[in-house]
Amino acid sequence: MKRITITDVAKRAGVSKSTVSHVLNQTRFVEEETRRKVSTTIEELGYRPSNIARSLVSKRTKTAGLLISDVGNPFYPDVIRGVEEVALSHGYSIFLCNTNYDLVRSMEFIRSLIEKSVDGILFMSSSMSMEMVEEAIQNQIQAVVLDWGVSQVEDLTGTIRINFTEGIRQAIQHLVELGHTQIAHVSGPLDLWTAQARRDTFLVSLRENGVNPDQALIIEGNLRIEGGRRAFEQLIHASPRPTAVFAANDLTALGIVWAARNYGLNLPEQLSIIGLDNIELASEVNPTLTTVALPRNEMGKLAMKLLLDLIENPEVVDGHKLEVATQLIIRQSTAHPMPA
Repeated sequence: MKRITITDVAKRAGVSKSTVSHVLNQTRFVEEETRRKVSTTIEELGYRPSNIARSLVSKRTKTAGLLISDVGNPFYPDVIRGVEEVALSHGYSIFLCNTNYDLVRSMEFIRSLIEKSVDGILFMSSSMSMEMVEEAIQNQIQAVVLDWGVSQVEDLTGTIRINFTEGIRQAIQHLVELGHTQIAHVSGPLDLWTAQARRDTFLVSLRENGVNPDQALIIEGNLRIEGGRRAFEQLIHASPRPTAVFAANDLTALGIVWAARNYGLNLPEQLSIIGLDNIELASEVNPTLTTVALPRNEMGKLAMKLLLDLIENPEVVDGHKLEVATQLIIRQSTAHPMPA
């Protein structure tokens, strides 16, 4: 079946191709009667404008890139759904780029997105560099960065900061109120700013609650389940042995839960465990996981709305700074420590 073109619409409606284009792109005033006739013809013929042709007129492709760290991490589906919901409602398509925490791979994605002439890029990966952001900006591509902690970025892009402080403080206060003083932390890779921020907030929160942070056991993990399992081997052989652990994310916490149960510990009596993210699985394991919750879907929506605002108003970067809160969700994986 022959593809319907703008020429076919113009002939049927008895107008020029430029008039049809102006009706489609709203680039010039067209008499109401003519506009109705063109619109009716478009509907009758089932004409679908070429995105490439429309981008030549509007100077936009109605596409954006989304960089994430790990497509297998349950943290991301809700974020992606939030991004897509806003994108689709504004006629945008999303190129999903899974960086796998690899900086070289990430830069390759950036260059590919530049070649595709995307209108904007959402940097929602934990592993990234200033060079990537600058590469996008130098090619007149708007960007929004999630929680990277580099002040220079704020002068170039929109930013969304996750306020980990309140949620982590609540988590440590909860453990101390239960009676825990030997509290460990399993971090993410400490070359990531987000891992450093969570660790530092953990240590500050210990001091605020009367626990000496210098004696706290810090184990570097990898934000994955198997990293939690490996961390448990260090936890169980530590002296003194921690009675509670705060993990940098829920996947790490779940790895600790399953390793502890396989070892034969009674949870949470012999080990209280807190995660961070509040992924769906956190409420389905046994015991259900106490965790610091992030509004992941809302973060995705906010990021895409911010990017669209920058695309529409590229000269106004200042003021495009947002913050999202965290809060503790108490479930069954925390309890009073067993008497010594």
